Amino acid sequence: MERDFKFNRLWMACMIAGTALTFTACSDDDEPTPDEPKTEDVYGNYTGTMTFKAEEEVANEANESGETEGIAVSATVKNDTVYFEDFPVRDLVASIVGEESADALVEAIGTVNYKVGYKASMTTAKDSVYMEVSPKPLELSIPVDEENTMAVSVEVSAADKANYEFETQNLNLKLKAEKVWVNEQEFPTFPVTDLTFEMTKK
Repeated sequence: MERDFKFNRLWMACMIAGTALTFTACSDDDEPTPDEPKTEDVYGNYTGTMTFKAEEEVANEANESGETEGIAVSATVKNDTVYFEDFPVRDLVASIVGEESADALVEAIGTVNYKVGYKASMTTAKDSVYMEVSPKPLELSIPVDEENTMAVSVEVSAADKANYEFETQNLNLKLKAEKVWVNEQEFPTFPVTDLTFEMTKK
């Protein structure tokens, strides 16, 4: 009798343990918990547009004629840098040499690579990443003729912090072309110009 009682108690203990394991196994089948957003989520390849507009034009509403058509642009964000492998410089060149000569000179310049360093931080709501950018001068070598080139250095600053939004995967970046130096001489008629990038991760 006592032996049967011990057996029954052992059998009940095994049943309880089996039930607990079943519940544990079921809980493993639940939906996985989403990963916490992190600043590294900004890494990736982007496409979008860049608009090039003088600040005086932005300030003067009379000069506005609808939305400015953006120039197609692509970028790669990795580690602490935004890389532009084919930076649009046509409008910049045109502002220095004029519209008539711009296309031929841009073709002669070829592909322009430009990179912008940044330091990332998470927003309080953890829905976006702020990117404190630290751009360096944009250097161009513009051929004048077969023997001479024009050395152009564009002083670039950050107009504001860049922003990457997790939900939309949109990256907005705004730079400011402050001054232009041609052969180490300041180009006097260059207007302070906003370079606005609106891009989305591929």
